[in-house]
Amino acid sequence: MRLPRAARVALLVNTHALPPLSYLVPERLRRGVGVGFLVVVRLSGRGCLGVVVGLLEGDGRAREEILRVLEGLRLPPAAVELCLRVCEEAAAPLAPVLRAALPPGLGIAGYRVRGPLPGWPWRRGELVSRAAARRVLGAALREAEGSGRLELVPSLPEPRTVEVAALSPGPPPDLRRAPRQRALLEALRARGGRCRTDELLREAPASRQSLRALAARGALRLLRVPEPPPLLEGLGPDPPDAAAAGAARGALQGGLWLWRSPSRTHPAAAAALAAAAVSSGRQALVLLPEVEGLEPVVEAVRRVLPRGASVAPYHAGMGRSRSAVYRAAAAGSLDVLVGTRAAALIPLGRPRPLLCVVDEPNEAHRAGPGYEGVPLHVRELVRLRAAAEEGGALFLASCPSLSLYGRPGLRELPPRPPERWPAVRIVDMRGSGAPLSRVALEACRSALRAGRRVGVVGNRLGYAAAVVCNGCGAPLRCPRCDLALADGLSCPRCGGRQPPRDRCPGCGSARLSPSGLAVERLRQELSRSLGAEPGLLAGGRSVRAEEAPVVVGTPRPLLSREWDRVVVPDADHLLLGAAARARERAFRLLHRAAESARSMLIIQTRHPDDPTLRAAVEDDYPSFARAELGRLRALGYPPFGGLVAITLHGREEEVRRAVESLVRPALRPGVELRGPVPAPPAGGPSAWRVLLRSREPAAAARAGRRAALRLSRESGLRVRVEVDPEEV
Repeated sequence: MRLPRAARVALLVNTHALPPLSYLVPERLRRGVGVGFLVVVRLSGRGCLGVVVGLLEGDGRAREEILRVLEGLRLPPAAVELCLRVCEEAAAPLAPVLRAALPPGLGIAGYRVRGPLPGWPWRRGELVSRAAARRVLGAALREAEGSGRLELVPSLPEPRTVEVAALSPGPPPDLRRAPRQRALLEALRARGGRCRTDELLREAPASRQSLRALAARGALRLLRVPEPPPLLEGLGPDPPDAAAAGAARGALQGGLWLWRSPSRTHPAAAAALAAAAVSSGRQALVLLPEVEGLEPVVEAVRRVLPRGASVAPYHAGMGRSRSAVYRAAAAGSLDVLVGTRAAALIPLGRPRPLLCVVDEPNEAHRAGPGYEGVPLHVRELVRLRAAAEEGGALFLASCPSLSLYGRPGLRELPPRPPERWPAVRIVDMRGSGAPLSRVALEACRSALRAGRRVGVVGNRLGYAAAVVCNGCGAPLRCPRCDLALADGLSCPRCGGRQPPRDRCPGCGSARLSPSGLAVERLRQELSRSLGAEPGLLAGGRSVRAEEAPVVVGTPRPLLSREWDRVVVPDADHLLLGAAARARERAFRLLHRAAESARSMLIIQTRHPDDPTLRAAVEDDYPSFARAELGRLRALGYPPFGGLVAITLHGREEEVRRAVESLVRPALRPGVELRGPVPAPPAGGPSAWRVLLRSREPAAAARAGRRAALRLSRESGLRVRVEVDPEEV
């Protein structure tokens, strides 16, 4: 086998402007460099960490050499190949994708002094922080790095240590007059002669002073050892849920599987898949959208795993213990990993793992701006991973995303119907200007009398309000795109702005207004009508939410609980929203409202015969999906085409000039550009959005990568790329 003369190295620098670079492999390193190895290289005279993503027999026009190979830090070549595929599909820089697969907390400890100059305050071999080196050397730091006098030192978080008591060899001391020390020693023997001191002191009726006295007598030794990873042992095996076990058997065959099942059954389904993986000698990776959902799934998994099998949670808030879980998963000693999106690309030590995505359509499965992770939905990461590793993937959702449901090759298991379904009352609000109907108010009053609880769903921040006619309920639409116009009469797709209108073009009514009832307005109306202030559940705020008979809240926190009755005061702001996925979100929210209601669901609307509304309250997802997928196919939207959103931060004139001079000329045939238009409010006042659309998803992603590469080299602009964005 010919040894490589050069290597392609992806530097761990988060920018679109820096593709993998070629570096020479010096003779001394040629037998110790391979794909996935972490290396130290120089970029413009400064030390950088990088990952080898390819080997070259020639020099590849490289001029700089690889300086060092980091011992014990390596990604499997298959994991590197997966990261490259993810980078292509996500149109993302390679660095954050690789970091998602690397051990957490990998960073730069500082510099090792190799050749100190006269006047330096450090000795040879001393470790110096980057801040101290920059403060002392200033502009000379670059030359010191380039000449090798300072050597970059990478770091991983040091594992926590715990104190352990270990029996000393030899006969024990005479403890007849020290009963507490004797009790400690007996408890330590019962534990096998070695255990953590905090556990020992909880068990024996003695103090730390007694423990130190035993150590002074030589009866035991007190040691500091690395804390073991927080792996939890199986408690069972209890038999898994029969229906869930059947779904898990499907995933064992490989490929992509969907199981439509109520949200409350998802922990049992994930546990059944984990049990199937462990019984076949494989590992399982279960991914949830939010940290709060991890504990119920971990406990469900423990109940079905046999003793000796292990499960562990994984999320960004675990601190240094996260590294220990990563190592156990990568080594194959951990059986089941239950985590958030931060765990999606962690290498697993055993072949063909089983993957499970809980609550698949949840938008929290995608990393937003400023958050850890890859800006691609977990469903796409799992799809790519299942194909690369030849494992199976099971998606759990009561209402799956259309991006998944319409994907070729997806196999669906027989759906699990809800255990109960509430009575549904649809209130026709046409001709009424009141925010709450008599039916909704009476439902709240009767709940107050009977001691029952009502949840009232208000708008969440971020939904674009459509402009609707209060007479007939029809929204004003863009004549070009046929999408509902947002407040301000602007089209969210083409950016076109319509002139102000005094009357509805359909019925001639002059009562035009933005749809949507905000949470605070609903609380005011209910307080005035009921004579009691309702509770609140919204945006992390909770006011009397546990005891108030009537609680108003935004959808996510409110509908995560169960209520005797649920009221949706304004379904039209969902059904007629300006976003392209408004109807999909509307169906999901109305269906979730029905799942949360024990006895009755009340929906107010000016469109009582809307097919999306009817399908949601009748639990008829297939008919909704057929109709909506047909509409998306006609528009060329995912899953039938590629859509890429590029968000640019900068002054308007700079953004428009950059788009026209850098993006539009580089477009290939078949790729359409829209914009720039002001980005959604969450993007900030200087945010602009460009949409790239193509009938071929791969063509849109390639166009997004080329555009990001060109735009990221333009000073003064910040660039973010999203493939198949949630908000359009």
